[in-house]
Amino acid sequence: YQRRVHGDYSFGKMSEMMTFNIDEGYTEALVRCMKKTFLDEEDYNALKSATNLIDFRTALEATDYEEVLQNEPSPIPAARLQTILKQKLADDLNYLQSQASSPLNDFIDLMRHGYMIDNTVYIIEGIKNKVEFADLLKRTDPLGDFPGMKTLKAAENENYANVYQTVLIDLPVGQYFHKFLEGILIGAPNKDISSIETVMKDYTQEKTKNLLKKIWLTELNKFCTTKFSGPSREIMEDLLRFESDCMRIQIIYNSIGNKELSQSIGREAERKKYIHSLGDLYPGRDKELTDANTLDKLKAAVAPYDVYKRMLENVADPSKEKEQDFNSEGKSIDDYMFEEKAKKYALAYEQQFHCACFYAYMKLKEQEIRNICWLAELVTLNTAKNVFGWKKIVVPFKDIYQHP
Repeated sequence: YQRRVHGDYSFGKMSEMMTFNIDEGYTEALVRCMKKTFLDEEDYNALKSATNLIDFRTALEATDYEEVLQNEPSPIPAARLQTILKQKLADDLNYLQSQASSPLNDFIDLMRHGYMIDNTVYIIEGIKNKVEFADLLKRTDPLGDFPGMKTLKAAENENYANVYQTVLIDLPVGQYFHKFLEGILIGAPNKDISSIETVMKDYTQEKTKNLLKKIWLTELNKFCTTKFSGPSREIMEDLLRFESDCMRIQIIYNSIGNKELSQSIGREAERKKYIHSLGDLYPGRDKELTDANTLDKLKAAVAPYDVYKRMLENVADPSKEKEQDFNSEGKSIDDYMFEEKAKKYALAYEQQFHCACFYAYMKLKEQEIRNICWLAELVTLNTAKNVFGWKKIVVPFKDIYQHP
């Protein structure tokens, strides 16, 4: 991985790799052993052959998930299955973190902050919409659980200003909300904290999460560049640049054909809120991407980068309503990105003596859970086996060196 991306190592970098085992050798050995737990092609074929959820469960129990399914009544709905599998992943990460020393244990905590942001925004918006707090907690992502999550109940009788000022300030993700509020208040007529209630009316739940994730990704990259060195730093920088570029492409893709963003000034201003300077596309392709108001222009903007060119080669044109969700093969832009991301994460396992494999493990397991729940939905709907949807799964470590 490193020779392909970054060139040959110097003696200094080799020495860093040799000292890695002093602190994290055991923990890295654990996460590399966990690679054996990933479902392979044969496992997925067994799941695909199921004709009902009971058969599906039987096939899944032949994998590493057997233990967590034992006490569950049959059949297990896809939504419940997702919670069970994500809880297992969260428990695995907790165990790895308990065996790690600094800075790896801090890194594992930080890489889960994105899920904590999802949970926090979801709970706050649910409270504002009068959803029972107990019901909200049941629907949160186990990967984003944190001890102070129940304190969000205090937001039930508070306005936005008090929630962000008193409730969120002490949470693990409080720093991101603080920076988020500073950013949105810049353009407000009244920059006092009391104007949050008014300003927040312009931000949907999805917009709020996207802005917070932008801040989090920047902080995660900052951590990796300041706390890590050698392979850990270089591989994580490469992964985060790639993720950042994918976010940039998707934001632009989703805004194409948006009637509310038909004017170039409004379009550019809205995009810039969510796009940051990480990634390989900035600043070299910034102007071309800024001017991209059609799918063809977006394709031309990323054409110098083979991986991004492949992603967009067969996607549906978002400006044409009939093509808006999937192309003729039933794939969306998300599907193409999942495939390319899985290759990147799998390659992170190639090099040894680094912390990036922990991040790769979490991301690949999340993709595996996505695969399983997708197939469970198809079984539930009794979908015909010749439908393309059965092929819409991403198997990690398969053909990672091959490109179409």
